[in-house]
Amino acid sequence: MCQAHSSDSGLPLRSGSGRYYVWTVGCQMNFADSRRLSELLEGRGYREAATADEADLVVLNTCVVRQSAEERVLGRLSALKGLKEQRPEVRLAVMGCLVGVEPEGPLSLGERFPYVDFWLPPSAHERLLDHLDAIGPAATLPSPVSRYVTIMTGCNNFCSYCIVPYRRGREQSRPPTDIRREMEDLAAHGAREITLLGQNVDSYGRGLLGEPTLADLLHQVHDVDGIERLRFLTNHPKDLSDGLIRAVASLRKVCEHIELPLQSGSNEVLRRMNRRYTREQYLDLVERIRAEIPGVSLATDVIVGYPGETHEQFLQTLTLLDQVGYTAIHIACYSPREGTAAARLPDDVPEAVKDERRRAVEEVLERHSAALNRAFLGQRVEVLFEERTRGKWRGRTRTNRLVFVDNNTDLRGRLLPVEITWTGPWSMQARLAENEGV
Repeated sequence: MCQAHSSDSGLPLRSGSGRYYVWTVGCQMNFADSRRLSELLEGRGYREAATADEADLVVLNTCVVRQSAEERVLGRLSALKGLKEQRPEVRLAVMGCLVGVEPEGPLSLGERFPYVDFWLPPSAHERLLDHLDAIGPAATLPSPVSRYVTIMTGCNNFCSYCIVPYRRGREQSRPPTDIRREMEDLAAHGAREITLLGQNVDSYGRGLLGEPTLADLLHQVHDVDGIERLRFLTNHPKDLSDGLIRAVASLRKVCEHIELPLQSGSNEVLRRMNRRYTREQYLDLVERIRAEIPGVSLATDVIVGYPGETHEQFLQTLTLLDQVGYTAIHIACYSPREGTAAARLPDDVPEAVKDERRRAVEEVLERHSAALNRAFLGQRVEVLFEERTRGKWRGRTRTNRLVFVDNNTDLRGRLLPVEITWTGPWSMQARLAENEGV
C-alpha cells in the first residue's frame, strides 16, 4: 500500500489537459502538502475545479489521527464511487495518513475501494505527478504570502494518545538543500513568510549527514531572498534546546513566537500520556525562553478529560496555564483512538465534565489573551499583510497576533508598521503608521 499504483481503467490524464480538485482534512502538514500539490499541478497547466464533480483529477489528502477523521475520510471515499461510475475517466487519488496502515476489517483498502487509481503515502505527491503523462504548459502559480514547508515527517515519541507514529512512521528529515530550494521557489512566487513544519521539529536532522539541528537549519535558510519571516512548529518540550532558543533570539527573520504543547499540568497525567517531562521541567523551559527572547509569545496544546484525570489534576493544568499566560491554546477533549496505548484505558471522564473543563480553559485563555493584546494599544508594531477580507486587510505581528487595517491600497505581501487603535482577546484593529507612503 505504500507504493503509488495505477489501475487500467479509463484514459491517461495528460498534464495540462484537465482540472483538479483537492480535498484536505487534518493537520497543517496535510494542508501544506495539498497546497504544494496544487502548485505543481498548476505549474503543469491544470486548473482548479470548484467541486469534485467538475474535476478530471480528484485527490483526497487524509487524516486518521482521530477516529472521527478516519470515518469522515472513508465516508468521502464511498461517496465518490458514484462519480467514478458516472465518469470512469476521472482519476481518483488518495494520499496521507490513511495510506500505509490498513483500517481494521477483512478487506484491504484496495479491495474496499477498487475504483481508486492511486494510493500515496504522506508527502508523496511527486509520485502522482510521475504517473501523469506528458508535461504541459506552465501556469501562473498561486502566491499566498504565508506558506508552509515540511522539513520532516513521522514521529518517534509514541505519546499514549497519538496515532501519528503508527500512521506516518518514524522520523525522517529532509536535507537542508532540498528545504532551501523549496523556499526559494515559494519566494519567487510571492511568499514572504515560511513556517517550517514537522510533528516534532526539535528532532530535525537526526539521521542526516552531519545531523544538523533545527537551529542549524534556521541559520542555513535565513538569507533566502524574499523571505522576511520564519516560524516553526510543532515543538516538544523535552527536546527544545537552548541552541534553538538562542537562534530565535539572534536571527532577525525568526519570529518571537513559539508553539509549546503542554497537554497537561499534572505530572501523573503527563506520565500516563508518556510525555517524558514534568510540570517543573516545562516551567523551567518557559523561564529560559522568556529570559532569552524578550516579548516572546507562547501558544500551547491541552487535552482535557484524559483517562483517569481527576478534578485536582485538571486544576493543576488550569493553574499552570494561568501562570504562563498564553496567546493561544488549542484545546481538545480526549476521545479514544483505536491503535493507541490510551485506547486500552477506560474513557472514564464524562463528556459533560470534559466540556466543562474545556470551557474553563477557554476562559483562562480569553482573560490572558485580552490582557496581553491590551498592552499593545497605542503602540507601533510591524505587520505582514496577507489578504483582504470583509473589506479590511488582514495581517499578523511577529508574535502571531491578528491585526486588521482599513485601507484601499493593495497591501498584500507588504511588511509595514501600524498603530494599534483597538484590541480584543482574538484580534486587534490598527491604522497604518504615518509617513509610510501608501
